[in-house]
Amino acid sequence: MSLSGFSRIGQWLAQEKFIGVFADTTILFSATYTPDRFNEESEIAFTELTRANVPVFVSVNVRAEFLENHRRVGIADCLVDFLDDAQAYLDGPLLLKLQSHKKSHKQKSDEGKNTRLDVNQIKVFRSLLSGYSLGKRNGWQLLCQEYLKPQISSEWSNVERELSLSFISTRSEDRSPLLAELPQWERVVELIGDYGMGSADAMILNIFLCSKIPALLTADMELAEAAVTEAKGQKQIFVPDSLITP
Repeated sequence: MSLSGFSRIGQWLAQEKFIGVFADTTILFSATYTPDRFNEESEIAFTELTRANVPVFVSVNVRAEFLENHRRVGIADCLVDFLDDAQAYLDGPLLLKLQSHKKSHKQKSDEGKNTRLDVNQIKVFRSLLSGYSLGKRNGWQLLCQEYLKPQISSEWSNVERELSLSFISTRSEDRSPLLAELPQWERVVELIGDYGMGSADAMILNIFLCSKIPALLTADMELAEAAVTEAKGQKQIFVPDSLITP
């Protein structure tokens, strides 16, 4: 068992009786966001798993990261819609910033690129919009409540239903039978120190390593390489073929 491309999933399924696979945030986002560079490969992988009735497991950490990614994409989209609806009431730096954003957003969309905003960009728009009073709410409140909320509210329930996702619980009171041992925070810290990965990735990897689930799907090569090392040949790691094929 080692690192393989998604194209090997079918072959692997023919050789093993899977109790399921573990999916990280990157692969879920790729499968649900068309401009992502791994979208097509991810969709094919999940289609194959669905046909074979292989359960796909995730953790609450994966859900949190997934929603954060879609929040940043959603805000980028909503800012464009907000400008189209409220342009007549706006002026000054906010109007110029929104117009610039719309132009950039369209260019990225036309080129099939990711339109997601980073945290600092969102903070700039929040500051500018918060200074505008639109009825009983400021501009930021209006953007979130009328534009973002309806969009983000169904993101997780949709992907959970479409990809037939199941949670693997790590709480001691309702510990999942798929856990070989309870994940410990000390191990998360060790993973951060050994590989320099973020805490969210370390928590996701730790849960996978503590589980009986034999395979991981990820579009993050750094996470995949760490998983291969830590699993010591006992688990299979799948990544998009384009990550490992020259």
